[in-house]
Amino acid sequence: MPKTIQTTIQCVQCRQPIRATIQSVIDPAENPQAKIALLGGNINMVQCPNCGAPNTVLAPILYHDASKELLLSYVPMELGLPKDAQEKAIGELMRDVTSSLPQGGFKAYLLQPRQALTMQGLIEQVLQADGVTPEMMKDQRDRVKLVETFMQSPPDLLPQLVQQHDAKIDAQFIQTMTLVIQQLLGEGREQVAEQVAYIQNQIVELSTFGKQLMEQSQAQEAVIAEVADAVNALGQGANRADFLQLAISYNGDEQRLQALVGLIRPVFDYTFFEEMTAYIGQAPADDRADLEKLRDALAQLTAMIDQQAQAALQEAVGLLRVIVASPNPDEVIQANLPMIDNTFLQVLSANIQEVTRRGDINASAKLKDVYNRIVAALQASMPPELQFINQLLNAPNEDEVRSLISQHASEFGASLLGAIDAVEQQIAGQGDPAVMQRFDFVRREATQALA
Repeated sequence: MPKTIQTTIQCVQCRQPIRATIQSVIDPAENPQAKIALLGGNINMVQCPNCGAPNTVLAPILYHDASKELLLSYVPMELGLPKDAQEKAIGELMRDVTSSLPQGGFKAYLLQPRQALTMQGLIEQVLQADGVTPEMMKDQRDRVKLVETFMQSPPDLLPQLVQQHDAKIDAQFIQTMTLVIQQLLGEGREQVAEQVAYIQNQIVELSTFGKQLMEQSQAQEAVIAEVADAVNALGQGANRADFLQLAISYNGDEQRLQALVGLIRPVFDYTFFEEMTAYIGQAPADDRADLEKLRDALAQLTAMIDQQAQAALQEAVGLLRVIVASPNPDEVIQANLPMIDNTFLQVLSANIQEVTRRGDINASAKLKDVYNRIVAALQASMPPELQFINQLLNAPNEDEVRSLISQHASEFGASLLGAIDAVEQQIAGQGDPAVMQRFDFVRREATQALA
């Protein structure tokens, strides 16, 4: 039996037929998005294209995580299958799992899957295997209840409610709200998701933790901008020796070192560390210990960034597979917009280049279609001001920028300058001189037009 099944169901609300994709085998190594959907309560859920109602398709599920030697089966009681039919259904899924194992991959835990009687039981067993204790699950349920309390509160009582629960508002609570937003988007409930996102922003502005978070974020952005300026000041002809001296000037300052490695990661290659080792060998004896600590810190930061990049790359590859395989790619894209970043777009572009090089016309057309859908979704999700700024940054020349600003800047008014301030912080963190030069020009022209 395949890991996904195409079927037709009847919408529970409008009774119209719907094409649905059922995930029968969930393997987080092959499809991490399926695990995310399971834990978010969205597995085998399809939105009706006619009325928008979410429909959950009841079907047997086999969860397999070889890294944890975990095999779980779940047959919904609502299906009313007798025991022999349940065993047959799980047996067919088991054959699908075992037939795809590498040589020598069969182990004793595969002989008998652990049974989950309910969907919640399946989710809890997966979480426990991930190290989530029952106490942690209870805390999470309490956080979800608090989110619901905030959602149901009248807007004028929100400040009072935040003050009342201020001690419970922390990083995990904000993360829980983000997961709720993603789940609502996955269910096609965009308006409710926007409402929760608005409440989340209000909570961040009003709570003690949120204020601390904003202060930390502003401080980090200032550090990144400062380091980016220092890197740009070295000029286009900067070499490894120049960057080494800049790193030495930040010795002992973990934040600035981390920003430096993040901005110019390719500089810190094998040759850099070879040259740094030679530099340490020629340094005064009293300085060598500190320089060796700096070298170790740079090596650790480089490894950390590489690990983060690898994890992001794997997530991007998994998401791309899900989008390409989905009969409703637009729904998958909308549900996962927060995960579509530069890494994802780089993975997509690399795949397009590879299938084009191989001459695979069908795969190339499919991936290019996905790219166009993603670009359209990203542009549609931007506020009008950001769409306009993006248009200005991608204009072919400065004359076109002036023309666009002259024609449309007055439509946005002062809000355009506020959006420019927000974008500037992100662009400064990227440390790209060409983009910064274009951005400075856009800022000057927009300021003059709105003066």
